[in-house]
Amino acid sequence: MSLSLRPYQRAAIDALYDYFAGNTGNPLVVIPTAGGKSVVIAGFIREAIAAYADTRVLMLTHQRELISQNFQALLRAWPEAPAGIYSAGLSRRDIRAQILFAGIQSIHRHAFQVQRCDLVLIDEAHLLGRGDSGMYRSFLAQLNEINAGLLKVVGFTATPYRLDSGLLHEGKDRLFTDIAYEVPVLEMIQQGYLSPVIPKLTTTQLDVGGVGTRGGEFIAKDLEAAVDRDEVTQAAVAEIVQHGEGRGSWLVFCSGVAHARHVRDAIREHGISAETVTGDTPAPERDGILAAFKAGRLRCVTNANVLTTGFDAPGTDLIALLRPTKSVGLYVQMVGRGTRLAEGKDDCLVLDFAGNT
Repeated sequence: MSLSLRPYQRAAIDALYDYFAGNTGNPLVVIPTAGGKSVVIAGFIREAIAAYADTRVLMLTHQRELISQNFQALLRAWPEAPAGIYSAGLSRRDIRAQILFAGIQSIHRHAFQVQRCDLVLIDEAHLLGRGDSGMYRSFLAQLNEINAGLLKVVGFTATPYRLDSGLLHEGKDRLFTDIAYEVPVLEMIQQGYLSPVIPKLTTTQLDVGGVGTRGGEFIAKDLEAAVDRDEVTQAAVAEIVQHGEGRGSWLVFCSGVAHARHVRDAIREHGISAETVTGDTPAPERDGILAAFKAGRLRCVTNANVLTTGFDAPGTDLIALLRPTKSVGLYVQMVGRGTRLAEGKDDCLVLDFAGNT
């Protein structure tokens, strides 16, 4: 096995071993977006099985792209890994694999088929809410019961908090108990591991003064109705085009499906190649759009709530925020799409039309 770890990635793995040597809780590892969590996960799995050969590991996440990314990261580090995938979206159900990468939507009713499990790793752990409801919590409760209460759970995230409940490791109904390791974004930028981000407050600003909130966040339907106005879209797009001159890959976050399409159309009117990805976009079409964007054949992608996690396009050097949010976590996830390093990329410009900065 050959796995090259950055110093902070090595430190994260060591911190997990140190944690489990003296604690019985469920720790979090906090690494910024684009910091290589999949490499840390691969290294931790490989070393755990090297130390305890019969360890059964389950890697859970919510998105097929993340399942595939984490699986491939392990195979790059350990080509002979006894690993499999359980995901309807990837058309695989290797439920007996010693190391199983699974989608929670596919596996949450099948704890009794999984049976013995020593270690559960959860990517994008900030998606887990508090309390006993939800697919993750019910599945983990069943799996822990099957394994006589000995199940260990590790969460990986760039944002260890939720708008509706605060820090993930605090509060009455928390699943995670501690932060075992955390590396700050600024430290990684200063060390050259992440691309600098240049935030810019724009002249055009979205008015959300009359938009209501629910659970601490803007009500989606009301938000889109407030911001999806043609005159505002035209003004915002004019600024995007102005500031985007000389930048090759633009990623635009919008406030709804219709809004994303309207922004796309306005960008096209300036002669810029642009496509839209939403939750309704068929997988083959979505894959084609994103492949073209990553390859530089498509300059702009607008999206509505789908490219905040599990999407890596290192060349992204302009992000436009037309999606107001009260969630620091969501803001960090959106901006984080521009922090990956790429050849010829000096930084990523963030145009904040939503007043999130």
